[in-house]
Amino acid sequence: MNNEIVKYGNRLNTIPLGKLNANELNLFISLVQQSYQKGTRTLLYSFDKLKALSKYDRSNERFVKDIMRTNSKLLSINAYIDDGVTIKQFACFNTFEINRATHTLKVAVNPDFQGLFNDLSHWTRFQLAQFNDLHSAYAKNMFRLIKQYRTVGRLKLTSDELFKQLDLPKSYKKDQGNVRKRVLRPIKEELTPVIRGLAIKTIRGAGRGRPVIGYEFTWHPEAKNADDFEKGHYADQRMKLDNIDLNPDLTPKEKARAYDRVLGYKLGTTDPKLWKEVDGSEDKEEVEKQLTEKEKFDQYRELLKSWVQYFNKLDMKTTGKLKTLLDGYGLDDVKAQIKRYASLGSLNIDTPTLLEMIENSLQQGKED
Repeated sequence: MNNEIVKYGNRLNTIPLGKLNANELNLFISLVQQSYQKGTRTLLYSFDKLKALSKYDRSNERFVKDIMRTNSKLLSINAYIDDGVTIKQFACFNTFEINRATHTLKVAVNPDFQGLFNDLSHWTRFQLAQFNDLHSAYAKNMFRLIKQYRTVGRLKLTSDELFKQLDLPKSYKKDQGNVRKRVLRPIKEELTPVIRGLAIKTIRGAGRGRPVIGYEFTWHPEAKNADDFEKGHYADQRMKLDNIDLNPDLTPKEKARAYDRVLGYKLGTTDPKLWKEVDGSEDKEEVEKQLTEKEKFDQYRELLKSWVQYFNKLDMKTTGKLKTLLDGYGLDDVKAQIKRYASLGSLNIDTPTLLEMIENSLQQGKED
């Protein structure tokens, strides 16, 4: 279900969903996706379908508890929808019935809020799988807010708006270090792969200590005719790593952590030295040494992306073997063999065997 598209009225973005955790956001947004153009009729969903949509992998017993908690939190949100004429307290569903025996959920959109999901004139749109793949609730909420302005490339939030939307602890107001470390950094690391050119600027006011008064999010605007469909899993993975490499707003450490997130590694696995820059030393030999080292790191990253593009089976043993092949045979030859074996339909061969076959071909080519 990787090409399911979420589409809803922009007024839903005025409802702060920061109280929902990552699983609860996945469940709610999955229901939002299923509610599009369905009016107010009662809809019945199997647990299996909702689990697949929201990428939920726990037991049915836990699933029931999480569904109940999601709706309870939605009902507890003290927020209102203002259409310019009337103001209504937010209550998304007026039917929300769980059946443990049949493993189903029955829902119906509240008639007062059907305008959020039907006959839209202004909307937010994104890929459901892309949303669900994000890990933190902070990143998920900023993702949907950014997607409202996808073709604009800019979003400004006051400090109060950010704290309200993400439900940040009040103590963070006095400690911007926590905002940077626990909120903005994870958002940058998670969203950079899917939001090209993402940068976050802190806006300070005048007066004593120049207090933080807001945040500006910028990115490369999307074309108005851009779609949200996958281009193929391997191509999408390659694009994510390219977006990380090409983002000048990320530090080497942030780029390394962003790589870890995309590749499914434990945070701290990828070496930040892969993005080492030449430090401008006046020593000519030292500069040449740094340039050579930087070129090797650039080639290694390119090789990793080529492997992910074709096979997507990347673990620590594989990365180590690829580095060995790179050192022994050079970037162009290794890339050529990776592409060759991909074209031969080698996707079902286990990774160690595949690497051995590639190495044998490289060795044979060297002997010839």
